Amino acid sequence: MLTRRRLLTRLPANSRTRAACWSWAVVAAVGVVVGLQYLVGPPIAERATHLGESAVPPALWNAIDYLLVVWLVAPELGCVVLGLAAFATWRVVLRRDERLRSWFSRGSAIAGAVASSLGAIVLAVLAVPSACVSLTQAALCKTTTFEEALSPNGRYRATVLELDCGAMSSTNRHVVLARRHFPWATSPILYFNGSPSLHLSWSGRTLTIRGERSRKSMDDPPPEVGIWGGVLIRYEGPKA
Repeated sequence: MLTRRRLLTRLPANSRTRAACWSWAVVAAVGVVVGLQYLVGPPIAERATHLGESAVPPALWNAIDYLLVVWLVAPELGCVVLGLAAFATWRVVLRRDERLRSWFSRGSAIAGAVASSLGAIVLAVLAVPSACVSLTQAALCKTTTFEEALSPNGRYRATVLELDCGAMSSTNRHVVLARRHFPWATSPILYFNGSPSLHLSWSGRTLTIRGERSRKSMDDPPPEVGIWGGVLIRYEGPKA
């Protein structure tokens, strides 16, 4: 039997190992959730845009509604969980955990620590610029709301916003779609130079944006049917 003294000296090492294992389990779970975006997203978008929202089962739509709030913060979330995994794994490596007895186990731990560290750094580099742009825009630009429309299921809010960032930039209008109750789950879905008149309406999961500009007159016309999360987006303008 282990003496009390030996047991007490083993507990910290075991605790570090368990922390590293749990951190990698979280990394794997986040990877699975984010991977679903690339696995199910394209087929659903293809089916919904060509056959309509009824072609996608309601349960799948509901799943997308909630997974969207994770997908939109995937870089930031990945950076955090990889950073925690790197910290926990380096603790095991640098303190020479007694469970790393073989070259293979020690080499695997070092490889995991290095990979998670590099992954966290890369994701931080990707996430920081967009966060800085959002904060700068919120601080320097004046935002005016012209119209809002809530989806029938109450989960999404569409808004027509006009941004005025001062004399050094032109005025423009955005249509912004937000997943309600999740402040970070917000994205501009259409962008217009100037101040065109825009009107919003919902039918089920389909958001229709009616504007005074024809698609042909736009430098970058929107697709006839787009998708964002659990919402189909249509733009309707003059035919000419």
